[in-house]
Amino acid sequence: MDNKYIVDCHMHVLTKDEFDLYKKTDCANKYINIRGLYIDEMLDPYNFEEFMDNDNMYFIDSVDLDNLDNELVKIEDDLNKYQRIIAIKIYLGYQKYYANDEKIFKVAEFANNHNLSITFHCGEIYDDDGKSSYSPYSDAKFIEQLAIKYPKVNFIASHINWPNFDVLFYLCNKYDNIYTCFSGCNDGETLEEREKQNVIISDTINKYFNLYPTTKKKIMYGTDFFAVSDDYNDVSSYIKILDLLNVDEKEKVDILYNNVCRAYNTNF
Repeated sequence: MDNKYIVDCHMHVLTKDEFDLYKKTDCANKYINIRGLYIDEMLDPYNFEEFMDNDNMYFIDSVDLDNLDNELVKIEDDLNKYQRIIAIKIYLGYQKYYANDEKIFKVAEFANNHNLSITFHCGEIYDDDGKSSYSPYSDAKFIEQLAIKYPKVNFIASHINWPNFDVLFYLCNKYDNIYTCFSGCNDGETLEEREKQNVIISDTINKYFNLYPTTKKKIMYGTDFFAVSDDYNDVSSYIKILDLLNVDEKEKVDILYNNVCRAYNTNF
């Protein structure tokens, strides 16, 4: 596969040194870097200026729902300064809001007016002990009302809503404007553990490809790299998922590139 078609749709890099670490194990040459928040259990926001000389890096700005009005003013200012912002990130679960909260409808209205997509953290979250745990707030099922009201806004439910897969793939099949990615699903500490986890990930995705063939055009490649966790430093396993999926070469290109272009209304 020619890597000119590979976009990592989900990574977290704060500095150029971290980006150098990321490049040791990744295979993409286009990157979507997601900004954090100043809240517990979350990476701090990076400085856009750190990466403005990298024409291959695109940005997802963050929004703190606890300070929403000021945050939207900040994002408006960011959009005027940094042309490669393509979406807004909402950290469901880490902030205790369901996706159908009135504040998130306000974000969706802003995204609709600025031709932006919205990316959600969905599925398990890290708890205070650094363990993954279920949060009712981060379930993708609450995105449905947004998708109906804002058909021109694309919504990305990250991490295949792990482990609540049924509703996620149902929504991706039903609504043209709901997408997902398999970033962050493999945190195995050894090569053997990563290989076993990739089988679990691919078996899960293949099950829903058989049930909903249209979802082959709704899922994206991503890694969820972040340097502060050894489990997420080596992202080489993620590209290997493609070889375990029931897809042909054209469908691989969709997962690595075309689906990302559609989800973010951007030709990378």
